[in-house]
Amino acid sequence: MTDGYLTKAAAQRLADDLGEPGWLAERRTEAFDLYEKLDYPDPKGEEWRYTNVRGFDFERFSSPVPGGAAPLLPDDLAAKGVIFEDFRTAAAEHPELLKEHFFTDVPVDEHKFTALHAAFHSDDILVYVPRGVEVTMPLEVARRVSSGGSIFPHTSIVVEAQAALTFVDRFGSEDFPDPSLCASVVEIQAGRGGMVNYISLQDWGRTVSHFQTQRFTGGRDSTVRSLAVNLGSSFARTQVESVLKGEGAFSEMLGLYFADSDQHFAQRTLQFHDGPHGTSDLLYKGALKERSRSEYSGLIKVAKGAQGTDAYQANRNLLLSDESLAHSIPQLEIEANEVRCTHGATVSPVEEEHLFYLMSRGIDRVTAQKLVVFGFFRDVLDRIRVPGVRDDLSDAISAKVEGDKRLEVAV
Repeated sequence: MTDGYLTKAAAQRLADDLGEPGWLAERRTEAFDLYEKLDYPDPKGEEWRYTNVRGFDFERFSSPVPGGAAPLLPDDLAAKGVIFEDFRTAAAEHPELLKEHFFTDVPVDEHKFTALHAAFHSDDILVYVPRGVEVTMPLEVARRVSSGGSIFPHTSIVVEAQAALTFVDRFGSEDFPDPSLCASVVEIQAGRGGMVNYISLQDWGRTVSHFQTQRFTGGRDSTVRSLAVNLGSSFARTQVESVLKGEGAFSEMLGLYFADSDQHFAQRTLQFHDGPHGTSDLLYKGALKERSRSEYSGLIKVAKGAQGTDAYQANRNLLLSDESLAHSIPQLEIEANEVRCTHGATVSPVEEEHLFYLMSRGIDRVTAQKLVVFGFFRDVLDRIRVPGVRDDLSDAISAKVEGDKRLEVAV
């Protein structure tokens, strides 16, 4: 293997090319050593059940090339102290802020993929919103990867007390002849009374494998909303975790996935209530057609002192073919006695009676199926607070039903 691939020398060269300070470059090499020591996640465990990645070959991907994301911040927000920068700029101009928040919520040793990410993180973004500042227009970043290449974008978002932000992460590419890799980490902190709305839109080409770990930490009376969308890639594994530390914190977790052909989507969620009187509301919905498959594993965890917790978790799956397959594993782990926690999961085929009813009124089968699918996704779409994203997803769902496998979400 040459240094152009995912080697320790390539990680060191990436740090040099980015002009990183010593502490950040040192973290890369330490992470690579950890990556080599860690085994692949065990498919016998709850978090990776039905998702065996032990045969995944990292050696075929070239190392990332510096560059990529280009943050653009309006002057009026910069004047209010908002920061929206790549890590190269942040390391030079805001080193203490970056040190304080980079890889502090997601452990580097979470699993083999987070360790590899820490060694090769690139296309990194730091967003900081000072106390009391509301960013009314969404901030957006588009991620790209080349054929046979790799990308390891890291997103760190810090929203201070009484501040607000909406952030859209877009992942997209054309179909490549050679396999490519994306391993992403997202860390988001919301201070007391702060509000964060984070949206991840994944629509890679079909030869890309996508791994993403998202962790949100909410302070007292904070609101954290997330939307995880999976439409593209050959394989995607998304881990979304909401940690409600402060009293009265609220989390909304939405997921939408639509798989076709032989796509494989895996979702793992955690609603961790670590403070009293918190509320979390999770709804993940997926449609599957042809030979695609999905699995969902979700845990509501309530700590001993988190009295007054109100947590809801629901995963719904709609099968559009006899060959598609969905697994759903909801879980509860409760150590407090004054809580209300409910969960549920369904895997159901499209009712032929429903299609027949629509077709008997002059609607063709594809249009009838589209109406059923839109009805199924409606309660997720209606809760999306960014109109442009909602419109993009509506177009993507239509394209999926009609069998158009080209790029479906504007990226």
